[in-house]
Amino acid sequence: MKKKINITCPNCKKIVEVNSKYKPFCSKGCKSVDFLRWTNEEVSIKGYEDPTND
Repeated sequence: MKKKINITCPNCKKIVEVNSKYKPFCSKGCKSVDFLRWTNEEVSIKGYEDPTND
């Protein structure tokens, strides 16, 4: 018997199985909200800043 692994949706904090269709999100809606945040530049990954580039 396989053990079910659960994760928390990064958007709404709902518990969801790791093999969910929309992982790591619980639903298409939460996945879309996250995508919109990225496209609106509300969230980002800090990149490398070149100290020689003034």
